[in-house]
Amino acid sequence: MNLGKRTFSAPVFHGLAYGGLSTGLLLTIAALSPQGISENDRELAVLALAVIGVVFSRYNLIWKWQMGRPGSIGTGVMVSWLLCAAGFVFLGFLTRRSGEYERRVILLWLVFTPVLFVIAHHIVRYVFFRFFPDSMKSRSAVIVFVNEGAQRLAHILSALDVPKFRLLGYFEDRSPERVGHRQEDRPVLGGTEDVVDYVNNHSVNVVFVVLPLEGAERATHIVRQLGDTTASIYFMPTSPLFRSDQLQFANIGGVPVFSFSDNPFFGADGVLKRFMDILFSAGVLIVLSPLYLLLAALIWATSGRPILFSQERYGLDGRRIRVHKFRTMHTAAPGAGVAQATRNDPRVTPLGRILRRMSLDELPQFWDVLRGDMSVVGPRPHAIEHNETYRGLIERYMLRHKVRPGLTGLAQVNGLRGEIHELDCMERRVDYDLRYIRTWSPGLDVYIILRTIALIFRDRAAY
Repeated sequence: MNLGKRTFSAPVFHGLAYGGLSTGLLLTIAALSPQGISENDRELAVLALAVIGVVFSRYNLIWKWQMGRPGSIGTGVMVSWLLCAAGFVFLGFLTRRSGEYERRVILLWLVFTPVLFVIAHHIVRYVFFRFFPDSMKSRSAVIVFVNEGAQRLAHILSALDVPKFRLLGYFEDRSPERVGHRQEDRPVLGGTEDVVDYVNNHSVNVVFVVLPLEGAERATHIVRQLGDTTASIYFMPTSPLFRSDQLQFANIGGVPVFSFSDNPFFGADGVLKRFMDILFSAGVLIVLSPLYLLLAALIWATSGRPILFSQERYGLDGRRIRVHKFRTMHTAAPGAGVAQATRNDPRVTPLGRILRRMSLDELPQFWDVLRGDMSVVGPRPHAIEHNETYRGLIERYMLRHKVRPGLTGLAQVNGLRGEIHELDCMERRVDYDLRYIRTWSPGLDVYIILRTIALIFRDRAAY
């Protein structure tokens, strides 16, 4: 049973399954066309296998297919495919190779790939439930002690599809009135001294012990008693220290530890992240070099020098770096310090307004990425003065500097960019930044990049 533990093999399997289905369909359609499979089709198949394998590794083929609800598997798969498809088309136009492909083949592939994903989901779920019922059947469970954390856990367990639990009830010594147990809740099956007998007599599969940290000694006693059963035992400490949105389990030299803040980019993950940054930034700088020269010439012709604007920011581990942009404001603009640009800001030049609207002013930051000061994806760097203000107002604010700042980030693709009107806006940005650090994967980076490209022409928060 896997209760939220991140593994390597499962995401790789699911990513390769999605990638294999998509590229297999592409090559099949091409083979059935009059022209047959061309070298361009093979190149696209390799690219699609790599991109789709990374982006779709987060989607478990065994999860129940649902559409419409935010976070549902169907919605995630469809949105991700639309973004991948848009990325492939955009790349074709960018490299001027779109005319080299058979349009009917590409169109059929883009349309029928999501249909194939839906069919694959239903087939895989049927096969698992039909031929591997022991791995998919629900497991009986009980919860020891009744408290707010236990009731929250009960709600989560009842909503899970994979793995599936059949919660039988609670064990508690105190009265229902004292612990807040309600009539409509799962029943209290007995006191804590009854747990072992009940688990053995009813063949209970899983026991959850939910207690605050000060009750660890009592929990230890119960866990030792449960050693006389075959049930799987989980201890859930209830404490503000163990908030699920910031806590991770780690293993250091065989010693189990809890991690409250960590840098995910050590070892192989760090090398992979940096390699992706170098490859992507170098490609953009080479491919868009004519655009860089054109924008530099337009800025020089319309408002003179300097062409670039640089400002200090906090980078990795809180070290100061210089971030560069194409200049979009008048050189003698009053109050051009840390005051953020506002809608219809008089300091912004006419050309600068266009550049900011399409985020073209940030193109020089790909050089900052190549140098190693920034990353393509990560928490957006704020002005140092803003950092010093908000680090004292928002809990865990500085944890966002455990990674390199990015050109774009999870907060930005969720609509949180531009002018900061109130503290709540910055708090939500920080929440997204910390979620990115906590859940990073190569697929998440690709997803954010594709979402950013899709937002360039319709982001009303850019001005």
